[in-house]
Amino acid sequence: MSPLVDQHRWMLVLKIFIFFLGFVFQNFFCEATDGSWIKDMLFISPDTPAEIYTYHGSFPSNVIFKEKNKTNLCFNIPANKTYSDCCKNFNCNTTVIRHNNNIYHLKLSETSLQKHDVVLLLNTSYNFSCLPSMLYNSRGFILSLHKCLKPGFKNIRLSNEGLCVQNLTSQEVQCHGSKETEYIVKIKQCTKNVTCTLPGKQAETTLNFNVSGTPINAAKAANIMNNLASTLSLMGNASTAEIKMGNVTGVIAKLPKQNQTSMNFGFTSDGNVNILQENDVVMGFSRSVYLPKEASEMAVENNGSFAGVLLFPDIPEIDQNRSLFQNEMMGIEMGANIFNLSQTINIQFTNVNTTGFNATCVSWDGENNNGTEANWTTEGCLTTEVNGRITCNCSHLTFFAILMSPLPGGKDGNNSNGIISSSDLKTLTQITKAGCGISLFFLGVALFMHFLVRKNKASEAVKILMNLFVALFLLNLCFLVNESIAKLKVLAACVAMAATLHYSMLATFTWFFMQALHLYFNLRQISTDIKYYMCKICSTGWVVPAVVVVGLLASSKYDFIEVVGDNGTSVSMCWIPDPTIHTGVNIGFYSIVFVFTLTVFVVTVVQIKHFSSKKPKAQDISTKKRFFSLLGLFCLLGITWGFAFFSYGRLLLSSYYIFTILNSFQGFFLFVYYYFSSRVIIDDAKQSKSSSGATENVYTSSSHG
Repeated sequence: MSPLVDQHRWMLVLKIFIFFLGFVFQNFFCEATDGSWIKDMLFISPDTPAEIYTYHGSFPSNVIFKEKNKTNLCFNIPANKTYSDCCKNFNCNTTVIRHNNNIYHLKLSETSLQKHDVVLLLNTSYNFSCLPSMLYNSRGFILSLHKCLKPGFKNIRLSNEGLCVQNLTSQEVQCHGSKETEYIVKIKQCTKNVTCTLPGKQAETTLNFNVSGTPINAAKAANIMNNLASTLSLMGNASTAEIKMGNVTGVIAKLPKQNQTSMNFGFTSDGNVNILQENDVVMGFSRSVYLPKEASEMAVENNGSFAGVLLFPDIPEIDQNRSLFQNEMMGIEMGANIFNLSQTINIQFTNVNTTGFNATCVSWDGENNNGTEANWTTEGCLTTEVNGRITCNCSHLTFFAILMSPLPGGKDGNNSNGIISSSDLKTLTQITKAGCGISLFFLGVALFMHFLVRKNKASEAVKILMNLFVALFLLNLCFLVNESIAKLKVLAACVAMAATLHYSMLATFTWFFMQALHLYFNLRQISTDIKYYMCKICSTGWVVPAVVVVGLLASSKYDFIEVVGDNGTSVSMCWIPDPTIHTGVNIGFYSIVFVFTLTVFVVTVVQIKHFSSKKPKAQDISTKKRFFSLLGLFCLLGITWGFAFFSYGRLLLSSYYIFTILNSFQGFFLFVYYYFSSRVIIDDAKQSKSSSGATENVYTSSSHG
């Protein structure tokens, strides 16, 4: 065989090998993700098609499909998104703008490239290799298509995997809802930007209202929502209107008389509002509100004619520990009283960072008892938190917000913020109510026994003890009914309740002091044969706290307060909302009493220990009896209230429980002490009374002798 023949033979083998590599290479880059040999392609161009194109068919073309090729090709030249049915399984909603010979601006749906690739024909006048007729013949289809898509200045191909013959630089922004992809295409570079096209539509009209420069507080927000119906006359024939009132934004929609439907509104991060369809995705909005069909029906039945939703930003913090999420609240009004819905109203907030906080959905009925602040409550709302999104499922209409409260305890477990968990708050409340109820009953029994049975036999110590019982009885009674009065939301009744509760508490403290003073006189054997001794004691015990309460009443210091747990669970009370006044008056008043009563208690214990060592062993009182007597004296002097001084840091929760148990059951403990000390008096009367014995028995018999 001649060398020339061998050379041609090897050249033929080389050409076949190169063709095979090219075929594999092209197939690797252009193979569709759905398993097709070559992915479907939509050909577009900003140009009017060349005459040779129009000669071969109209655009958009029918799908070019060859069973053998397993590929669909569609030609839409020039790109015309008005063709909604351009080719089966193709998306022709594409626009192309040529800025100059080198830069093209493309906009297409994000889902377009999931269905097919897009081929931008840069010059249809010269790109004859992409004529439909050139690709109809299945013979050599791959080579013909490769020739159509070959690199150069004739076309640019876009796909999810990049450009088949060029690299694709993408800067994709995560977004929810529908996506719109914008391509800026240059000859040798393609930049991709994804923007979010949120679902829904704008309101039919916009209502702008001028507001003063002062911030809108809770009271003003309530007034705006109450007058929302007046805006209906400004809407004309429009059924929906966007409301702009300074930094307050929202929407109002007229309710049809029949055929009620659910309503869905989405708020963007900049405050704009979209009116959504029922099945629209709401995750792209920073807040969204869903009003069920039941709410619309109930509103129309009660002469409601509209649904209004307003977002109020820049709401001040509630206190140093609690605030509303982003300092904003959502007001919803339908012109009627909407409550007890079986289908809840859903208010969703996105991107809620709850690190270190307990986020709870709360509501406010719009009533202002102090003129400015809102009384937030968790009643009627459930909180659902999923991946930084919090949904409030509420059964009534009002103002809504997310209450951000610090978690109980810091990272080191030191509870410096004073917040307790909702479960502990509930438990402490139940213990207090049970203890106060039991104490109230036994204090009543003791007073009944005294006034009907032993009144004529009462000594000075007994009279002082009965005054203490009266003060404690009034304190427990006021505490039990306080929450019920607070829920009435009647300011005058709440002020009267707070003043009575405060007076009974200060009177209790004062009578602790009187008990300690009388005990000290007995210990030091100081005669109480002072003229009008009991009259002076009673005047001090009842008049001193009255002076303090009258002063606070004149200063208008009594009002509603909320005792709040970590998740926003709250208990309403009538009390002193100013923490400075509470600390200065109550803590300061009791501190004086505590120092004196504790001193007398210590002196009593020391003196008892001293005389018990001198007493004959046969006459010694048992240790158990002495222990319970001292425990009773501990309660009698009110030293148990001193546990309030330890309600800080790590000791906060334990001191709360000890304080609650001892003081709510204090009336019961004092009744037991009163009962058993009466028996001691009877037993002591049978014994000889030496000077030493009289001193030792003073802690058990002082209440009767």
